[in-house]
Amino acid sequence: MAQIGRLLFWRHLRAEPNQHILHYRRGKLVRSGPGVAHWFNPLTAAIAMVPVEDCETTFLLRERSRDLQEVSVQCTLTYRITDPEKAARRLNFAIGLTSGAWLEQPLERLASVWAQRAQPLARDHLKGVSLEEAVRSGADVVRRAILDALTADQELASMGLAVVSLQVARVAPSAELEKALQAPTREAIQQLADEASFARRANAVEKERAIKQNELQTEIDLARRQEELISQQGRNTLMGVQAEGEAERVRTQAGIEREELLARAHAEQVLVRARGEAEAERQLQSVRLESERARVALYQDAPGKVLLGLALQQLAGSIKTIQHLNLTPDMLGETFAQFLRDGAGAGPAEASGPGGGTRGR
Repeated sequence: MAQIGRLLFWRHLRAEPNQHILHYRRGKLVRSGPGVAHWFNPLTAAIAMVPVEDCETTFLLRERSRDLQEVSVQCTLTYRITDPEKAARRLNFAIGLTSGAWLEQPLERLASVWAQRAQPLARDHLKGVSLEEAVRSGADVVRRAILDALTADQELASMGLAVVSLQVARVAPSAELEKALQAPTREAIQQLADEASFARRANAVEKERAIKQNELQTEIDLARRQEELISQQGRNTLMGVQAEGEAERVRTQAGIEREELLARAHAEQVLVRARGEAEAERQLQSVRLESERARVALYQDAPGKVLLGLALQQLAGSIKTIQHLNLTPDMLGETFAQFLRDGAGAGPAEASGPGGGTRGR
């Protein structure tokens, strides 16, 4: 869009470098060029703005193949206006003298022109090929056919138009036909996937079998080693029991021998002690016998009062506690009379003893 300024009754136009301005006054072209900036009288001026840059348009062509199947061709066309004057005579590129915008939509009309020119070209090609051929290799063939035809089209040249490039995005059937065409490939791919899955399962089963076999072999080896271990443990236990029994036998034998030695020593000690005690007892009895003999001999020669005193003395030594002592006059009288008798009888003898030598001890 051009920029238009206002000063009283005058207008000032300024265009971009990619915009070609055609200024007409009274039906004649008075100024032409890209990026023009000038003053003009809106009462006598008619201005057209033609883009000289590369323009792009996209259109969709629907045709039928040789086997009467609908095919869609999506094209992207890049073109250029090589002769702005010719294009301005064929299409309305006039702009408003107040706003600077196009009064109509010339680029949309150009897009329609390109689609109309390409439609027969695509139809001529697609009606001679089958649907499968059009889908498989139709894009490049259709692109070359349309591009060559549009480049050589004199009508487009007379309109001041030139093709820069053409791209055919895809040549596609309807959705149902596309699914039908994709079905064999999809089934083949699915079959390959199934075969790969089956192979993977078979491989997994084989590996699982190998793993189970390895586990079983490992269990057998472990069982064999465990059996060897149990056997070795039994042998070790038996050897330990035998060694312990032998040690116990040796300890028992040593204990028996030690007990025998102790018993012999004790017996000899008891025998020696018994002999010593017997000898001591014999000597003691001998001494006691001699003493008793001497005491008996003494008692035989002792008078009765002495024997009585000794008996009383021995009795007093045997009696620990005297609860009651009864001294009657008869007992004391008899004892005193006996004492007097003994004293009278012993008087002359004791008197004559020292001189006459009748008795002495």
